Amino acid sequence: MTDKSMDWRDIHEQSVVVDLHNHAVLKKFLLDRDLTGGKAKFLSTLFKRAFWPLSQRSTFPLIEKGGVDIVLSTCYIPEREWLEDQPLIKLALALSPSTKKRVFDPFYYDATISMMDAMEKEVDLYNQTNLLHDQDVRTVKFVKNPTELGVSISCGEIAMIHSVEGGHSLQGLECETSSDMKVMDEEVLQNLENLADRGVAYLTLAHFYPNKIAHPVFPYPNYGIKKGNWKNLMAGWDMNVGLSKLGKLVVERMCELGILIDIAHCTPKARSEIYEIVGERKNRVLTSHTGCFEINRDPYNLEDWELKWLADNGGVAGIIFMNYWLSPTDTPLGMRYIEQTISHMRDVAGVDVIGLGTDYDGFTDPPDEMVDISELPRLTRYLTSLRRYSDDEIQKILGGNAIRLLMKGWKQ
Repeated sequence: MTDKSMDWRDIHEQSVVVDLHNHAVLKKFLLDRDLTGGKAKFLSTLFKRAFWPLSQRSTFPLIEKGGVDIVLSTCYIPEREWLEDQPLIKLALALSPSTKKRVFDPFYYDATISMMDAMEKEVDLYNQTNLLHDQDVRTVKFVKNPTELGVSISCGEIAMIHSVEGGHSLQGLECETSSDMKVMDEEVLQNLENLADRGVAYLTLAHFYPNKIAHPVFPYPNYGIKKGNWKNLMAGWDMNVGLSKLGKLVVERMCELGILIDIAHCTPKARSEIYEIVGERKNRVLTSHTGCFEINRDPYNLEDWELKWLADNGGVAGIIFMNYWLSPTDTPLGMRYIEQTISHMRDVAGVDVIGLGTDYDGFTDPPDEMVDISELPRLTRYLTSLRRYSDDEIQKILGGNAIRLLMKGWKQ
């Protein structure tokens, strides 16, 4: 690397920093958390440096403090099987009927749209409050296409972009009440078009439980099986299942609509089928939050040949900030495992494939060195201190590669 590198602060400030997978919207919609910078609830701060589902790791002020410029606001409506597999969640909803009514009672698609609406209202509230009090902070703005994204970047705004996790989010009234497969398929494809019109940048086809589109890998590492009752999940879980017939239609239609295909959580078989359908079309696929199979041999993580495929086809792999996907050992410290993943991806597929997908606020346990998004500059400082990466490489990792994919693949 060059001996004349910028100070890490300058590198971070001059980068356009992108979080490809962020669940602040989940905390807002599911738990009614304040994202505007109001006083955090006591339980949100009690166990900041630990796995704590009620924590807040990416409020708007924290995003600004972390120097983040673009956030993929990822909507995830929990599958109803959760209520059967996790009795504590069922009990919590019994104590909070308004949450059940808002999140679990509507059809999946309707709840997804309501979640987007809630996040947009929270953004408007934040901007109006700052304007009223003449606060010197960056405006937060939802953008719906690459042109709006470019304008937002040039204006120094924090750009928010809708994304959706889980193909079940396309399932509406007909999927839950009709027995006519043609009618159900038509509804799913129409809802996909609606999401494209809404400005959704990517759809993660699978998530925790099998849906009408794709089959998932097990969502937790092996020790997670022992810590919970996963009766419904285990009953339907099959690593030999990939995309459904409808799923293959959805992938093709996503290519046509310019919605990026997120392969995170998909089984290896489903991922291979996606690569085959996409073929030689470039800038169509990403994995928004992942690790490397060669480091932690879990089927959730991408194998080396898949990283090479992404690189050859303009894709990006967002590195998840969660130790149990990055490290084969159980440890609270994960900064070096993030760097180890970056290093492996660069060695195997080149630096242009690497991005960041923190999964903050997704009920995850991030490394103790970076417990929320405001501490993201620590990664820049760490990478710079190693002197293994050029300034240009660090800027690509922080967001340059993600922007390239958004500009060339989203809505294209």
